[in-house]
Amino acid sequence: MIEIRNIIIPLETNPILADLFYEKNHGNTLVVFCHGFKGFKDWGAWNLVASEFAKAGFIFLKFNFSHNGVGKEQVQDFTRLDLFFENNYAKELEDLEVVLDWTNRDEKMQELGIEKICLIGHSRGGGIVVQGAANNSVVSKLATWASISHFDRFGDEQIKADWRSSGYRNFFNGRTQQDMKIGYQFYEDYQVNRDQLDLEKAASGLNKPYLIAHGKNDDSVGFSHAQRLKKWSPEAELLLIDGANHVFGAKHPYTEEFLPTHLQEVVDETIKFFS
Repeated sequence: MIEIRNIIIPLETNPILADLFYEKNHGNTLVVFCHGFKGFKDWGAWNLVASEFAKAGFIFLKFNFSHNGVGKEQVQDFTRLDLFFENNYAKELEDLEVVLDWTNRDEKMQELGIEKICLIGHSRGGGIVVQGAANNSVVSKLATWASISHFDRFGDEQIKADWRSSGYRNFFNGRTQQDMKIGYQFYEDYQVNRDQLDLEKAASGLNKPYLIAHGKNDDSVGFSHAQRLKKWSPEAELLLIDGANHVFGAKHPYTEEFLPTHLQEVVDETIKFFS
């Protein structure tokens, strides 16, 4: 298997880091994977996931959003909380567009003979790929794993008022024991772009095959989100997995040689769907 790690995709503000996985005798379909909130391309079992898709004949690309808080030197640590502070949905949608454009322009990517592009998004990344697929005709199919169904996840009015007053909101990371702050600009940007961040409208307008995978024991993004996405996109295929949590049994760090059962099921069904 060919693995190319930490490819630098140029971006004016902060470069995007990406990993590419494929077999020598690969097919012509590129799968682009988008991580979620407080996630990153090297989290947990994502490398094993990439390998599974590559073994199935796909070209698999996973990347860090430019403002996810992970720097270029330590790709498994949040060392750029200054970037995390400045992140917002518009930046992540722009990042996805930059990545898709890069796959079309890059000389080495062109040599791979890509003819189709499929998107996968986990958690908040799911919302990004729904919006991205609705806006981009180059996307053939998409799958969301434990996806949100709306971007308005800012809490009640008191939380918003406190956020505005302090200038930031803190999201404590229990795994790393870090205070991860996001500036109030995040909410302001959402208010400005809320018409372009309407997931009901985006999902309802999808005219391409769509797989919705969600765990019934997801306590971060309840499976009611999957049910809403299915309601808005009735032609989509819904995969609800009994007993599965938000990360389908994975964790970080992940040292096992094989995927957890629930994540393996999601991967197998997504490969089948994209095939």
